[in-house]
Order: sequence, then structure tokens, then C-alpha cells
Amino acid sequence: MEKLAVGLAAFFQLMGCFFFFAQPKDRCSPSPDLASWLFLGATMCFLWDVSIYPRRFMHMPHFWQLLVEIVAAVFLAEVGTIIIWCALERFLFYLTDVLLNAIDPSCDSSPYEYWLSGIVTSLVSGAVLWYVLEATDAIYYFKMFVQNLRRTMRVSWRMLGCYINMNLRDRQRALKVCQLARKPPTRKRTARRCCPAEGEDEEEGCN
Repeated sequence: MEKLAVGLAAFFQLMGCFFFFAQPKDRCSPSPDLASWLFLGATMCFLWDVSIYPRRFMHMPHFWQLLVEIVAAVFLAEVGTIIIWCALERFLFYLTDVLLNAIDPSCDSSPYEYWLSGIVTSLVSGAVLWYVLEATDAIYYFKMFVQNLRRTMRVSWRMLGCYINMNLRDRQRALKVCQLARKPPTRKRTARRCCPAEGEDEEEGCN
């Protein structure tokens, strides 16, 4: 899906703008918001990897693809956060409340209910996020990015160490080489001279 479509869907979610479904006025549950952010991240990762625009319509102008994907991204983001996650979060909060009442029936509301429900919902949404990252190979690409970054930093540190250990003359030479390397190559057109070799007739041309 287009980056702009996913970015707009995430922006509308963060700003609390909903176009297709009404946001619950009493929130999904009294649990902390960390689990909701984790599930939103999983939804955005899924939308980033999925492709919904038909290939048969690729001959149409790019504007139509962008418009369709923006509408689809916003719609799927609202389905994921309001329809799916709200129902799941309410169920987990209800399950936590039932568990606490079973442990201590005399206590109507436990002071640990808020934090325990936050832990349970965060574990579930974190598991969903991990599954999406594994399914979309995002973890693999992140590891490759970290390895390349480490390799680049190691090479840069070695080059910096070599530069520090150089004397003034060698530093000037190194800087001059770097400046020459950064210049784009220029093609010089040189005129070709056709000179007959010994034993060849002057009338014969040279290739």
C-alpha cells in the first residue's frame, strides 16, 4: 500500500478522527492506552505490507490508486481499532474483572484491576504486533538495517582513526582525494589520429 495512505490513516487515528465508525464515548475499557497503541502499530504494519489495489487497474492514472488506497487504509484502520480491538479489549477487561472477583469476592473493585488489565491487554496486543512483524519480515529487515549500520559505523570509526593518526601532509592528500572522488566524472573527447604503421599503405584506413 502507498506510504501516503498508511501515513494518513495513522494520522487520523492519532488525532481521533473517524469517518466510517463512531468512536465509543466511554472508551473501549478503563485499561491503559499502551495496548491500543501497540495494536495500532500492528494494524499500520499490516496495511504497509498488504496490497489491495487490483493489478488490472494499474493502467489507470496513479491518482485513482492513491485515492482508493487512502480510503481503504482509513476504513481498515477504523475496523481494526474500533471493531476488532475494542471488542477484544472489553473482553479482556471483563475477564480480568471476573478473575479478581473470583480471587477476592468481598472486594467490589480491586485497586490492582487497572494495572492488571493493562498488563493483560498489553501482552495480547504485543503478541499481535510481534506476529505481524514476523509475518511481514519487518524484524528481518530491521536486523539487516542494524547490521549494516554497525558495519558502516565500524568502517567510519576506523577511517576516522586513520585520519587522526595521519600527519598534516597526509591529511591534505586524503582530503584532496576525497574532493576529487566526489566530483562527477567528465568525458573528454579527444580527436583520434589515424597514423599508418610501417608496412601499411597510407590509403588503408584504421579502425
